Amino acid sequence: MTGTLLGIFNQNQAVAPTLDYLVVAGGGAGGFDQGGGGGAGGGAGGLRSTVTATGGGGTLESSLSLSANTNYTVTIGAGGAAATDNSQRGSTGSDSIFSTITSNGGGGGGGNIGISGNQNGLSGGSGGGAGTYSGTGGSAQSNQGYKGGDTNATTTAAAGGGGAGAAGADCTDANNASNGGNGVAVSISGSSVTYAGGGGGGSYYGTPGTGGTGGGGNGGAASNNTNPTAGGTNLGGGGGGNGAGNGVYTAAAGGSGVVILRYSGSQKASGGTVTSSGGYTIHTFTESGNFLTTFSPLAKASGGVITISGGYAYHTFTGSGTFTPSQSLSADILVVAGGGGGGAYGGAGGGAGGLLGFNSQSLTSQNYSVTVGAGAPSRGNTNGNGSNGNDSQFGSLTLVKGGGGGGSNGGGNGLTGGSGGGGGGVGGGTSYAGGSGTSGQGNGGASGSAGGGGGGAGAAATAGNGGIGSSSYSSWGSATNTGQNVSGTYYYAGGGAGYPYNGGSGGGGGGSTDGTANTGGGGGGWNGSGNAGAGGSGIVIIRYAV
Repeated sequence: MTGTLLGIFNQNQAVAPTLDYLVVAGGGAGGFDQGGGGGAGGGAGGLRSTVTATGGGGTLESSLSLSANTNYTVTIGAGGAAATDNSQRGSTGSDSIFSTITSNGGGGGGGNIGISGNQNGLSGGSGGGAGTYSGTGGSAQSNQGYKGGDTNATTTAAAGGGGAGAAGADCTDANNASNGGNGVAVSISGSSVTYAGGGGGGSYYGTPGTGGTGGGGNGGAASNNTNPTAGGTNLGGGGGGNGAGNGVYTAAAGGSGVVILRYSGSQKASGGTVTSSGGYTIHTFTESGNFLTTFSPLAKASGGVITISGGYAYHTFTGSGTFTPSQSLSADILVVAGGGGGGAYGGAGGGAGGLLGFNSQSLTSQNYSVTVGAGAPSRGNTNGNGSNGNDSQFGSLTLVKGGGGGGSNGGGNGLTGGSGGGGGGVGGGTSYAGGSGTSGQGNGGASGSAGGGGGGAGAAATAGNGGIGSSSYSSWGSATNTGQNVSGTYYYAGGGAGYPYNGGSGGGGGGSTDGTANTGGGGGGWNGSGNAGAGGSGIVIIRYAV
């Protein structure tokens, strides 16, 4: 026992680094004004920082002390969606989150006074600007950003959104829009980069407002056919407001946020894109992922949760993310899609998510997108078929299909998927057909008078029981503690059962039971007790020799 523990600690350094951070949320979208005016600029995403400067003119925040050997979720806020209809305000951006730190999405820009109150900007990390004719800019979160600009009773143009470093300018000119507030320059990445500028206001007759420094989008103008521009990607900039022109000139979306973490010395953690500068190790997240305070010096890539076992490094993704080798390598890859949902009433089991293995893949030092499909949602106890699970994929390799939804006495046959859903039951010995599986990824569902089982990756369903999953990757499950452990053998992608039968090994749900998360198991069908089961989410695992 002691020898095993020493081996683990020699391969994985369990550390608790003290972190500096920059957390920037998604920017708000610009507002929309259809006739005779302009939409307002979106507010920048909230900005919180321990380095150089923070948002809203606040005092620098305190560094974080983290726990060793812990997986921390990193959420990157999306920019707000652009308003596309007359008088609408822009959508507020989404929050960015790391550990205990939340930066709030930027407020959407104001629209047209034609709908009462819509000329006012929305509040957020920084506030959205005001639309035409006596609008009020949205308020900002303390120590994250500044408010949006206001307009007066005579303006036919709109105000700029607030930035992390300055408020959006008020619009007091009858025709010319005002500018978005500037962002804040932060040097956490090793160089000075300006983030979180507010979007510029739009105009009809005059000059549009410019976006604030740090990714603020420019406003549009109908007078010279200028479209607004979106907030800067991974800068948290607010989107520009439109220039009204009979619905021709749409508003612009906000920019996505970013999370950057750094600590002193050599690499002690994994996650994100890892660089070094000035004696610091820097982890940059441009999309949601995980930051793990365990680092293996043997690992040749970043991304996912890293485990060293039996001469291999395993990178496990239970949600979508990015896999980035630090050198060229040959890897084996397991991809499992989300399981299908069970049907309701005479409900059949959902099919397991498709399962595909890829051997000896030559990978180079670049970013590979990893998509982990969600399981199908439960349809409750409303008569009808379950829906299909969502697809999973690694890079540009073959798409792995989500499991087929289970049938019902009202919806009929099981659906085709990675593995097929079971056929709905009618009673009296009558049933519908099970759905087909995708060749090489799974097996078909079965029929059954009370609802057939969904197919599994290892075998087709039999009557009401779900098909067994695949045990071909049992050693992977043992190393990463994933899949379903059945007496020491690990299975993935078991089919869901018709009520009241048993789900297949590999996370398949029994009757009225959800498929197990991150196995791709199908959900169990419903026939009068509880609810139809949801499908289990998928998983992607990459391994290579160390």
